[in-house]
Amino acid sequence: MDSRNSWRTFLTHVGIATAVFAAANVATYWTSGYFEHEREYFAKVNGLYDRPHVRSVFAGDSHVQQLQNELLAPDAYNIAFGGDSLREVYAKLRYVLARPNEIDTLFLTADPHMFGTGRLQSSNRAFVDRYLLWTRSPYGLPKGWPSAALDAVPLFNDDFVQYLKKRLAGALKRDGVRAAEDEDPASWGKLAESERIAIARSTGEMDHVGIGEHLEPFVWLARIAALAEAHHVRVIAIQYPAHPSYLESISEQAAATVRAEFASVGIREVLDFRGVITDPRFFVDPDHLDREGAIALLRLIDARTGQQLLARGIQPAPTSLTAASPAVH
Repeated sequence: MDSRNSWRTFLTHVGIATAVFAAANVATYWTSGYFEHEREYFAKVNGLYDRPHVRSVFAGDSHVQQLQNELLAPDAYNIAFGGDSLREVYAKLRYVLARPNEIDTLFLTADPHMFGTGRLQSSNRAFVDRYLLWTRSPYGLPKGWPSAALDAVPLFNDDFVQYLKKRLAGALKRDGVRAAEDEDPASWGKLAESERIAIARSTGEMDHVGIGEHLEPFVWLARIAALAEAHHVRVIAIQYPAHPSYLESISEQAAATVRAEFASVGIREVLDFRGVITDPRFFVDPDHLDREGAIALLRLIDARTGQQLLARGIQPAPTSLTAASPAVH
């Protein structure tokens, strides 16, 4: 009898502990900004399936994210998210190509900062573990699938600190995880040019550390290129507009290294729009376009590629400027 009571007591305690643990996980999931971010992340990718005939996909980080899906034609979709590295691009692309699709073109970021030190670790890395698990990827899970699976349990997820660091860095330099609509579109244009130069230079110096010094981003680039080739997807790489002072910290050697790596994996269509849109009224900060800037860029991409990526009926605001002709190669 005593033995049975002991077991009953033990099992009761286990049940209570399990219930408390489950409740704590549920509470964490629904109250933490990290998991709110995760839900937004998955919703962005899943939104592609609301457009059943998508042929063109944009991928990259927050520079690409500014081309909001509301601006895109029905057969185009943007899966980019602030803070993504090329590993995240690979994982999401692998996921969408593994499902029934009509995708034939990938517009991939070619911005040099994607190959710098700051993109070695992404705050979104645990999110895309799910995509790598679902598609049985042979790459991207260095600790194995058990560890990746445990990250799905909120209190076992070890990426909170990394996420918070990225959020803090983003708040300090207006990068990564915020969307353009959270900013006053006119604030950047109202600054004195001397202030814009100082901010752009400081931001660029942070973003462009270590370009070309790390193998990992180039490995992921090669995997993206191979994945696209296996699915007969054309890759068009794009370098996005930014303030000249933001770009000046990219050495010619670093830029040449990036160009050579794209060519080495068979991606030879690289459209350089970095200096095409320069008026501050097209930007929310040194390296992110506002809505009107995104419209202007999409018009330029359409003209260069012969595609209709900008949704029909989208018109620039009456006060919008006309972007210069692209100096692309």
